[in-house]
Amino acid sequence: MKWSFAMQNIGNEALPVKRNDSSSLRKALGILGALTGPTASGHGGSLSELSLVLGMNKSTLLRLLEPLRDVQLVEQNRDGRYRLGVMAVTLGGAYLSGLDLREQARPILERLAAKTGETVHLLVYGDGQVTYIEKIAGPSSIQMASRVGDRAPAYCTASGKTFLAYLPSSEFEAVVAAGMPARTPHTITTATRLLDELEAIREAGYAVDDIENELDIRCVSAPVFDHNGHIVAAISASGPETRIHGTIVAAVAHAVRNGADDLSLRLGAPQPLLPVHANIDPEQEATK
Repeated sequence: MKWSFAMQNIGNEALPVKRNDSSSLRKALGILGALTGPTASGHGGSLSELSLVLGMNKSTLLRLLEPLRDVQLVEQNRDGRYRLGVMAVTLGGAYLSGLDLREQARPILERLAAKTGETVHLLVYGDGQVTYIEKIAGPSSIQMASRVGDRAPAYCTASGKTFLAYLPSSEFEAVVAAGMPARTPHTITTATRLLDELEAIREAGYAVDDIENELDIRCVSAPVFDHNGHIVAAISASGPETRIHGTIVAAVAHAVRNGADDLSLRLGAPQPLLPVHANIDPEQEATK
């Protein structure tokens, strides 16, 4: 492979021994880090800009940039500016493809369950329904009856509405066409109301199942995005309406949003993520 051949050249011929010491490695990684962030032009960084940002003289930079260019971790534009190379994309893709969604989510779900005191779920979407793929029970003596593998309609659940808010409109149309029978007196059963609800979800950055799927149960959910900015999962916190009500809804939403954002960043989602609208401390409000 070209990559292996290039690495051999770096190890054996292209680099003097001095370049293999830890100081040089840290400096080279610093260059990659600087090129990862936004630049003034938006098209990479010039040698002068990198020198200023990193506090290195230009001769040192050139010496370190050469092997990075050899293995295509860095590329040089026609105007002389430097940017991340195609091998950086390859390495990033290899990292992302190795991520297990449940494994990455579990510590986040555990923290969220401990913070809110409620049952927390990780869900995925398919064919107008959401599927529970992970569940962490909160410390309360009253527990949700949900199980990993259970499915629920998208139109009447917080997580389902979260997906419909960020998926292509064809999914919304398919859900409406399949019918939206009432599951409780609070279920949204018309396309117009559901469309208004999805717009509000996009504005707030989270969804609420306001006793729409099960009697006496309220749920809050937020989206999880992948490295392409596409929704791939949703995180939710569910509990009795007697515990999740009033300002506590906003507090739980704040905590769920933070958890979903943490997982999105872990999956390489582009920044900025959705703006946070709830400025309530969940640790104070959720315990009221």
